[in-house]
Amino acid sequence: MTDIPNISKRHCDSCGVPLPDGELFYHCRTEIIAGKDETIPDLKHPDKLIAQAMSEISGKDEVELLAEIYQETILQLCPTCRLTFVKLLQSMLSRGCGSCAKCGPPPTKKAGKLLQFPSKK
Repeated sequence: MTDIPNISKRHCDSCGVPLPDGELFYHCRTEIIAGKDETIPDLKHPDKLIAQAMSEISGKDEVELLAEIYQETILQLCPTCRLTFVKLLQSMLSRGCGSCAKCGPPPTKKAGKLLQFPSKK
């Protein structure tokens, strides 16, 4: 886990506005964890598979390799930046990031990606 910032001098990690004691702010923790499907690669030539894996990781340091597997980001956000952050996440879920050619067509809309508590009516 990353270090939690000193809360005696709290600022919004996005816009830098001070977050005074007793005022509303949002603590946001995101994790990016590598995933892989359960398919087994062609094992007719396991030595080639091992050699390919070794060539992919050669020249990379431990920190770089671990960052490809797990990343955690902790943010303290003011109410305005929280809304901006939520809108950004929702737009990525509904139409892709829109900023890279690798994304291709927008993803299929999936329900339940953002945890939201129901409002009382």
